[in-house]
Formats: sequence, C-alpha cells, structure tokens
Amino acid sequence: MSAKQNAGRASGERKSVSRTALAIALASGGAFLGAGPAFAQDSDEEIVVTGSYIRGTPETASLPVDVITAQDLAEQGNPTVTDLVRSLGASSGIDGNTNQFTSNGLEGLGNVNLRGLGPSRTLVLFNGHRMVVAPYGIGESAQAFVDTNLIPANAIGRIEVLKDGAAATYGSDAIAGVVNFITRRGFDGFEIGGDFRFIDGSDGEYTVNGLWGWNSEDGSMDLLLAGSVQHRSVLSTTERDWALRDFATNPLGGWSAISNPGRFLYTPSGGPAFSASINDPQCVLLGGILAPTCRYRYTEFDNIIEEEDRLQLYGEFNVELTPSMTFHLEGLYAKTDIPEWQTSPSYPPQVLTSQFVPGNHPGLLSLIAQTGGAASPFNVLTGGSLFIGRTFALGGFPGTSAAENGSQTGYRNYEAMRFSAGLSGSFENGTGWDVTATFMQDVGARLTYDTYIQRLADALQGRGGPNCVDQNPAVRGIQNATPGANGCLYYNPFSTAIPAGAINGVANPLYDASVANTAELADWLTDPSYTQATTQLFVLDAVFDGELGWTLGGGAVGWALGAQYRVDSYNLKLTAETDLSRTPCPDPLDTPGVGACVNATGPYAFLAGTLPADLNRDVISYFGEARLPFTENFEAIIAARYEDYGGSVGSTFDPKVSLRLQTTPWLAFRGSAQTSFRGPSLGQLQGQFTTLQFVAPTNAFKAIDTFANPNLNPESAFSYNLGGIIETGAFTATLDYWSFSFEDPVIVEPFDAILANVLATGCTNALASRVVFSSGCSGANVQRVRTNIINGPNIETSGVDFAAQYTFDEFIGGEFTAGVNYTHLLEYVVDPLIVEGVQITRVVPGPFPVDGDLAGHLNRGTGFRSMPQDKGEVFFNYRIGGHNLRWTSRYVSDYSDQRGDITPSVGVPPGTTIEDHWTHDVHYNWDLPWNARFAASVVNVADEDPPLAYLDLNYDPYTHDPIGRVFRVGYTQQLN
Repeated sequence: MSAKQNAGRASGERKSVSRTALAIALASGGAFLGAGPAFAQDSDEEIVVTGSYIRGTPETASLPVDVITAQDLAEQGNPTVTDLVRSLGASSGIDGNTNQFTSNGLEGLGNVNLRGLGPSRTLVLFNGHRMVVAPYGIGESAQAFVDTNLIPANAIGRIEVLKDGAAATYGSDAIAGVVNFITRRGFDGFEIGGDFRFIDGSDGEYTVNGLWGWNSEDGSMDLLLAGSVQHRSVLSTTERDWALRDFATNPLGGWSAISNPGRFLYTPSGGPAFSASINDPQCVLLGGILAPTCRYRYTEFDNIIEEEDRLQLYGEFNVELTPSMTFHLEGLYAKTDIPEWQTSPSYPPQVLTSQFVPGNHPGLLSLIAQTGGAASPFNVLTGGSLFIGRTFALGGFPGTSAAENGSQTGYRNYEAMRFSAGLSGSFENGTGWDVTATFMQDVGARLTYDTYIQRLADALQGRGGPNCVDQNPAVRGIQNATPGANGCLYYNPFSTAIPAGAINGVANPLYDASVANTAELADWLTDPSYTQATTQLFVLDAVFDGELGWTLGGGAVGWALGAQYRVDSYNLKLTAETDLSRTPCPDPLDTPGVGACVNATGPYAFLAGTLPADLNRDVISYFGEARLPFTENFEAIIAARYEDYGGSVGSTFDPKVSLRLQTTPWLAFRGSAQTSFRGPSLGQLQGQFTTLQFVAPTNAFKAIDTFANPNLNPESAFSYNLGGIIETGAFTATLDYWSFSFEDPVIVEPFDAILANVLATGCTNALASRVVFSSGCSGANVQRVRTNIINGPNIETSGVDFAAQYTFDEFIGGEFTAGVNYTHLLEYVVDPLIVEGVQITRVVPGPFPVDGDLAGHLNRGTGFRSMPQDKGEVFFNYRIGGHNLRWTSRYVSDYSDQRGDITPSVGVPPGTTIEDHWTHDVHYNWDLPWNARFAASVVNVADEDPPLAYLDLNYDPYTHDPIGRVFRVGYTQQLN
C-alpha cells in the first residue's frame, strides 16, 4: 500500500472496524448526508488514521482521532454537511446557514472551525490531499477556508477528525486539526436513493443520489461514479415569529433608523442650517415604528434559508499496472447556485447629508396638499431639506412581484472542479512510494444591487431616469432645462410615493400615483455590484515509507519521508462600477480625495468598491516521520516538517512527538506535543476589501474598509494533548485534555474596539484618523472605519473532551448501546491588543471582556466567534434484525453577550445571556429484504426555537440551527 493511502484513503478501506474506533465514531455524534445501506462494504485493507504517513499505524494510536463510518452516518439520520460539522464537540463558530447578516456574502458555503481558532486554521482534506480555499473568505476576519459543501456526499465512506495540531505532517493550516473526507472503496453495483425533508413554512428540501461501482473479477481494477442533486427551498423570516421581535425586546433585531418613510432636516426661521427635523407621517401605518425617528425592520424582507440548488459529481478509477504499482485517478465537480438571494429593498447611504430635496418637489407639494394645505406642518420643508433615509424600505422595491415581498434580489453561485492523479507502489525491499498531483479550482460570483449616489442626487432634482438626456456632460450631474419633463423623472422620498406597506399590506391614504416612483426609475437608480473570484491550487506530493532494518522491543521501526510543492493563486474580476481603479467616485468628473469623492469608495451609496487582484505564490516543504515501538505496550511517533513560503513570509520548521502507553489490557494513555503554523493567505498579504458591519452608535450597517499587509509573519502555535483510553469489551471511553498557545495570529483589527476607543477620547488619540465622520465627533455621525490586517495578540485556549459508550449485546433480542460525548472549553484568553500605541482591547469602553477570556461569550464585535463552554450529546441506539432506532439529545450551554456587561449603551441589556439549548432527534432505519433501506427521522422533536441573541435575526447562527422541527423520509435501493 502506498504512503498516500496510509495518510488518507487506506483509512476508509477495511470492512471490520475495531470496537474502540467504532466507540469513538458513535460518540462523536457526527453524521453525513448521503450514506447509503451498508450492503456492499469496503475491501479488507488495514486502517491507517489521519495524521500519519506510516502504514500500519493502528487507530488506537497516540493521536486523538474521531472516526465516523458510513454506517454510523446512516444510523444518525444523514444530516447535512453543516449539521455534521455543528454537531462535532470540537467545532464551534461555523458558517453554513444563509444568514446574510453574519455570513457577509458567504451564503451557500460551509466550513469547519475546530477549537474555535477560526475556519482557516482547520485543514480539510479529501482522500488525504488538500482542497483549494473558497473564492470568498470571511470578511470580518479575513480568513480563507475550504468550502465543505463541495464534498460529494454519497461518495463518502468515512470521515476522520484529528483534533490536534498536524503541521508536521500536513503543513500549513493544520493548527487546530484536520478533517479528512475519504471516499468509498470496493463498491460493486448500482445504488440510487434520496430523501425529503418536511419543514414548516417552507416547500422543504430534497436530495437525489446515484452511485455506480465496478470491480474487475481479479480485483486489479475498480471504478466509482457518484452524483448528487440537492435542493433547499426558501424559509422566510416571516415564517418564524422568534425571528421578528419587537423593538422593545431586541432593538438590535433588524431595526434600522435609516428608513423610508424617513425624516427631513430643514432650516428653522432664524436658526442654523438644517438644524431641525420632521418625520414623514406614514411611518407607523406602513409597518414602521417611531423611536423617536422612523425605524423599519429590514429583516422582514430577508430569508432564514435562501433557495439553494447544489450539484455534486465524482468519479474515481484505480488500476494495478503491475503487482507492485497502482494508478489512481479521481475527479470532482460541484456547483452551488443561490438564484434569488433576497435582501432589503435598498441599503442605507453611508453619507446622509448629500440627499437634498428642493422645496418645490412634486412629492412634497402633494404631501402638503393632503395634510392641511397652508396649515400643513410640512410647509417648513419648502425652503429645501435634507432627506435622511434610504431610497426604498417599507413600501418595497417598485415593480417587484408579490412573491418577492418588495425585496431586492441578487445571486450567489460557485463552481468547483478538482482532479487528482497518482502512481503508488513498493520497491522490492518493501519501501512504499507515492507520487500524486492534484489540481483544483473554485470560481465564485456575487451580485448585489445598490443605489448610485449621483443618480439619486440628480433624480431628487427631477433629472432622473434612463430617458433624461444630459445636455452638458462637462458639468457634474445631469444637466437638463426642465426638471420632471422631457423624459426626466423625479425620485420621490416622501410617503406619497408608496401605495401600501409591502409586508403588512396596509393601503396608504396619502398615496398619489402621479408622484409615485416607477419601476423604470427604480431600475435606473440601481445597478449590480458584481465580483467574480477564482482560487486555484496545484499540489505535487511525493511520499516514501517503510521499515528500517532494525527493531525495538515492540517491533520494526517505521518511517516516512516526503516533499510537497504547491502553487496557490487568487484572481478577482470586477465590473467597471465595482472597480475603484476605473470608477473611484460618484461622478466621472469628481476628483478622488476631493469634495464629493473625499473617500473615493466608488459610485454606490452603500457598497464600497474594491480593486482587482491577480496573485499567486509557491510553497515547498520537506517532512519526515518515524514510529518507534519501544515495547509492545509503549510507542512513540516523531515527525518534523520544513516549509518555505519565500519572500517576506519566510520559512518555518515544526516538530511533533506523540506517545502511547498501554498500562493494562484495558487502560492506555496517550499524549502529543507539537508546534504548528499557518502562512498568511494571499488575500491577507495584498489588496483591500470592504465589509458591511453593524455599528452600534449609528444603529445601522456601515462600511468597514480592511487593508492587507505584505509584512505579515506566519502564525504559530504550541499545542499538546494528554489523554486516556479505557476499553473493557462492552465499555469504551476516552478522556483528553488539550491546550493551544497561539502566537502572531493573523487578524483584522476589531473595528468596534477602535471606534469605542476613539469616541471615548473625543477623537483625540492616534486612531482618530481611522474613523470617517459626516460632521462632528459623534457616534451617530460615523460613516466608515478603516482597519488593517495584522499579527494580533497571543491566544491561550484549553479544554477537555470526553466520550464513552456501553453496549449490551443481548438486550430484548437485539443490541443496545448508550453513549455520551462532551467537550468543555476551559479558557480562551486573548492578550491585550495595542494599535499605533493605543491599547484597544480589554479596556472599557470596548467589546472585549477586561480579563480577555472569551470562553462562554457571544464575542460579537471582537473578531472572534461565539464560544459556549459546554457542548455535548447523549445517545441511545437499539438494533434488532434489520431495524435500527436511535435517539440523540444534544446540548449547548448558555453563554453571555459580553456587550451588555461592558457597553450596555449599544442596546444589549446588562447581564444578557443566550440561554442553554437542548434538542432531541429520533432516527429509524429499516434494511429491507430486497437490498434496500427505508429511513425516517424527526429532527428537533420538541420543535425548540433557537435561544434569543441580540443579533439581526434574533439567534446566533454560528451555534444554533434556525429551522425548527424537521420530518425526514428517505429510501435507498441497491442493485448488484
């Protein structure tokens, strides 16, 4: 067997699994979409656990690995990839749901976040080899990650989760651990199946799978082809009452003070310019609230789950060219499409003081006429006013269908392909060798509509619309003699333009069709901000392994040596409007850095532009490993890796040692210690990007500009694991203590901490230049904040993993198993962060706990994700004949929203806690006599709502599932 197979594929190739491995698998709680009947099992080859290149390494070795088989997955209800990752006790703070307010454009993507260190610090492998990172990273933390939704679900035969640093074996990114998805082998025949998930308020979700496998009679050749089609239907926020809370319950629950209807600033008689304001009269009628200005709930126009279609194709071919040489070829294609990504009817402008409304505006005159004429309170606006609001809100986007509820729609799509080919074999002396080349590409596209700054300014003056001819292009803005005539249209910011509330359907008695905003005008005011990002990866691996000519007390000394060469590339293509090098300003006649273009963020009111990119780099590494069986009961594995990034990043050397001591037939101890590293991603070294984050003092989303840093150092960590294994036949248990000391983590400076510090000092400290204000130094006047990517403060985190199960072989005629899996996070302490000589974290005011310990907190505004301290599950499994029944109860402990304790002014009440959460699932499988399987599940039996969190959709998407109770039925038929 080849060295490659030892580290990856071979770990999925043996029919029989040891009781210890199965115990860990069942206790891990992981499950995976697409696992079919276990009628045709894998070939009889030795299991080798992820984390070692040495063949023969037993899965009861010194490495803390969870092993999850296809049979285990089927018995646990075949949840989605996202549900699998969320259920892992070692994983926290993941993406996967389409919550646009926390995913920041990552709808349709998924990731793994072992130990809460960040998705970029968990290495995801496919058959033991690397995958390319997703084309879009996590904006608020600038982290790149592998999209786990690309995994061809029904082709997977085994998943291995190494919860330990593994840079000495696999190189960069394996700081927190490794997740290795391993395909099925030895399958012969045809399999087709599918399932349907019934979800209240949705049209449900379905999956259709097909699998065909062929093996030659002499076993020298095999072929596997797999395909999967998945569909998710829309689940609107209006279908879940907990997702739409009133303002008093959660003022941060999707309420914006920049609305439409909005308010208007005017100049009072004898007073300062634009120092008085008046609200539009129809705010409450159309669905908003007055507090004290009009606020509207933008989340009513959004979805909890977007419509999503996914296609996955996989093929694999293996042939023995000679008795000592094998050729392997595999190909993967995956496509994810979110065709109608629904969002707010419009976005709030970053600059609120540029929307001037003339005193003779037809919409204003209509409002005055309908509200008392000469006695109307709105006569104060006839001297001209500033509109403080957004183009469209409570009335929806003009021209949208009833199904769209007034929402604007964009899209997200991803298309990936991967090919891997390798030769493996052995020399006459038994030394194994493997040479494999892998290429993968992932292309993503995002389209989101926004309002043109200059076009809106022109339309407020009656010079808008596609047919309004600019009679003097040499002058800024559209020049036309007669506003509102000759094809020119007015944009009407008043409620006289709104026929009815888009959500509540209440008719507006002040609506005047003659001054309404037409769909034609709305389309002209907006255009798509479009980007297409492409990531590519080429890897060449060469690994040799074997045994030395000398032995120790426990057997022969095993070894592995290898080298890896890889090339990463990243390309970002933009439309002219999104490209700051081509369109830096609202108007082509503007000068960057001056006047209306002082910030040079592009033509749109909300979405800032960016710059194109075309980056690449190559990395070379050398590694070695030795297994030292000192006695039959004591062994050590030592490994080391040298990796060279070149340039300013430089190189690293990382060793690892792991030990196992079998003290009695039923008790063993294991331990490991290593250094790990991760080189900065390409996007962290060059370029800039803008994310949209909720800025509490403004009660609105604002632009956060982030700049890359070519002088970043690699991240590094020292970690160790100490554990014990008990195996007494029917009873198995593992207990592990783990610890990570993390240095130079690559982070984005937390904008909340910068802003809190600047405001606390009255804009007098060194960081004041990072914040752009519309006028004076006030939180309400913040327009945007600049942050940089830096090497951040050190991190110390530690915790405990526990898993146990007991099996009764004879229980009412069948087999009964009970088990528990539990992870406790002891600490996650982040040292103080000093930026430009100013300490911005672990100070008051600010979002960080003063002691720096993020364990047990929501961590909103810190750049880190939620970290409940306790996470676990209890399961009971009963198997008799062809029937299997399983009950699983999952638990997440409560955790605090630290903002309420540190800065309660942001709207989070003091002492706010996200409550603990129990969910219960039941799964039934029936292996039918005609080589088929029927499956039924009820997920979240009690239909428990996610606990309240002070976020846009009132729950924490990094931790909890928003769907509620799900009924699932599935059927799989196998033909041999």
